Amino acid sequence: MHILQAKECQYDSLFDSMMKYTSTYLQDVMNTLGVTVEEFKELFRKRGKVYVVYLQEQVVGFFWTEKRDETLHIHALIVEDEFQGRGFGRKILQEIEGQYSEGAKVLEIGVHLSNDRARKLYEDFGFVKVKELNDIGFMIMQKDLTN
Repeated sequence: MHILQAKECQYDSLFDSMMKYTSTYLQDVMNTLGVTVEEFKELFRKRGKVYVVYLQEQVVGFFWTEKRDETLHIHALIVEDEFQGRGFGRKILQEIEGQYSEGAKVLEIGVHLSNDRARKLYEDFGFVKVKELNDIGFMIMQKDLTN
């Protein structure tokens, strides 16, 4: 497995992949935030960094992070269907913590309340719920990196 920062030519397909896996609730989030799909797509391109995860030459998935003071917020962590259930989510989290969290004291991720599989992965990785955003159906989870 190796990870590279997304190239400009990849953003549209990565965004489409994110919409595929999160469209049932991401549209509600955009509506609550008052942003259009095009505006959100622009945020995806410009805010934070997007990294693509490969197994040899095949795309396993990607993650989108943003540094906020001493917190590294993970906006999205997507593993393509054919790679799910094979430990890639955990491996990606390990890479984020080990290689992409420089200067951060906290890792943070939002998870939709209906996404039990992801929530369990994050809990097993040491994330704990810090708040619930009922208006958009998400919980915010954090992992302390100072211990």
